[in-house]
Amino acid sequence: MSPKSSITKNADYHHGNLRNALIEAGRNALKDVSAQDLSLRYLARMVGVSEAAPSRHFAGIDELLATIAASGYRDLAALRVAIRDSDDTALAKAYRMMRVYVEFAQRHNGLFGLMIGPRIVAHQAYPELTEESNRSFGLFSETIEALAIESGWAPADLKLVTHAAWSMEHGLATLLLANRAPRADTKVAIPKLIDFVLMTLLSAITAGPDHLQRVIQQCMLSEKPVVTRTARKRAKA
Repeated sequence: MSPKSSITKNADYHHGNLRNALIEAGRNALKDVSAQDLSLRYLARMVGVSEAAPSRHFAGIDELLATIAASGYRDLAALRVAIRDSDDTALAKAYRMMRVYVEFAQRHNGLFGLMIGPRIVAHQAYPELTEESNRSFGLFSETIEALAIESGWAPADLKLVTHAAWSMEHGLATLLLANRAPRADTKVAIPKLIDFVLMTLLSAITAGPDHLQRVIQQCMLSEKPVVTRTARKRAKA
């Protein structure tokens, strides 16, 4: 396999220039090839340096891929910082936080696949990747928790609420990228689907814990349901 084009042939890289060029080359390559197809040799040819040159900055392809994934989370976090710092309501911020995740996945399919996929086995082995991933998720969770608190959820229930929202945005994004949603036998517009899914989840959060308790009681589940601490306290009152 040969790269479509070289970013900078025969460039005289100094200091961090080669490192940055390799990261950029990797991001560009992911638009056309999978992470499994990337190698240091492939990216060295894209940049126009010797096959040995990347080893000055990266111990191997796994370290380079982890750095590329970290750059993706850094970009996502920057988008989320702008949402956090806006004058929107808590509900609007929560909606935008979830939507920007789905839109990022749609715009950067290959990069997103590297960020969340199995190619990088041990995320915790790469501090930069862990830091940037945690920062992006922290911005998201703080926003969702702010909406949950405003809607009457107890502090003990906030992680449940956050994980529900995370599951919704991530599941939707991965289904869209895999062309599994919307189903081929249905006529559903993707933008409308995204809005409906996210707003349905947000409507459940804003309805509050009392509404969840009523739903649990009406479902009459055969197995013991997951009941939040807030719901238990209110049920005893």
